[in-house]
Amino acid sequence: MAGTAREAAAGVQSAIQETFTIASLNIDGNPRLGDTLTGLAQDRRLDMLLLQEVGDRSADGSVFVARLGDRLGFHVAYAPADRLDAMHTQGLAILSRDPLSDVRTYPLERHQLRFKSRCRIGQAATVRTTAGPIRLMNVHLDTRINSRDRLAQLEPLLAALDQVEGPQIIGGDFNTMDIGWVGSMLPFPYTQHQESAIRNRLAEDGFVTPFVGGRPTLKLLGLPLRLDWLFLKHIETLEWSVDTFPGTDHSGVATRVKLKAEGSAVQLNQGSS
Repeated sequence: MAGTAREAAAGVQSAIQETFTIASLNIDGNPRLGDTLTGLAQDRRLDMLLLQEVGDRSADGSVFVARLGDRLGFHVAYAPADRLDAMHTQGLAILSRDPLSDVRTYPLERHQLRFKSRCRIGQAATVRTTAGPIRLMNVHLDTRINSRDRLAQLEPLLAALDQVEGPQIIGGDFNTMDIGWVGSMLPFPYTQHQESAIRNRLAEDGFVTPFVGGRPTLKLLGLPLRLDWLFLKHIETLEWSVDTFPGTDHSGVATRVKLKAEGSAVQLNQGSS
C-alpha cells in the first residue's frame, strides 16, 4: 500500500515540475502530531518536509517518521541525535515526495549547558525532483549560546553545502534568539542580534530567505522570537507563511518556490549582500 501511495504522490509531482512547496516544523517530541502533519502536507500539497525534535519516550523518532511517510506516500530519512532511553531516540527527519539520495549526518559542536544539553546534528539529503536535484540541509542548533558559538556550530554545514553545486535549501530550528547569555543561564534580551548574524552569514554564501520581519515562530520570556527558517539558494520564493499548530511550542514555516536560472540566481544573491 505504501508503494502505491508513493507512486501516486510521484504522479502528482510530475504534473507540477516547475514549483514545489517545502515546510519546516519543530514538533517538540509530540507523537500525536501525525494527523496534524498529514493535514498540513495535504492542505499545502507539500513536496518536502523538515522536522526537528522527532521522537519521545513513547515513540522512537524512526518509528514516527516511518508511519508518517507511509501515510503521505513520501520517502523518508531519519537521523537520531539524542538517546532518550534504551529504546527511544529523538532526532531530525526529512520527508519528500520525490526520492532521496546521498543522505548524510553531520555532528556539530556540543556545548555543555547548565541544563538540557543536547547532541546537535545536521542532516542532509538530495531530493531528485523532476526539475533536477535539490540539496536539503536540516538543522537544529543549540538554544542558550551566543552569536559567535552559533555561527561556529553552523559552519561545518555551510562547508558541506559549499561542495555542492545547484539549488540548495537549509532550514530548521536555528534558535536565533536576540538574547545574550551569560553562562548559558542568565538572559539579557536584545544584547545580541543572533537573527541578523545568521542571516548575514548565510547571505555571504548566496542564501536568501522570505521570512525577514515575519511573524515570530516562538515566544520566550515574553519576547517574540524568530527561531525557525528556510534559506534558499538558486531558488525563487513565490509565497510563504508562518503557521501555528497545537501540540508544539513552535510555529512552522512554509514556502512555495521555483528553481531559478543560473543568471537570475546570481543577480538575486548579489542583491542580498
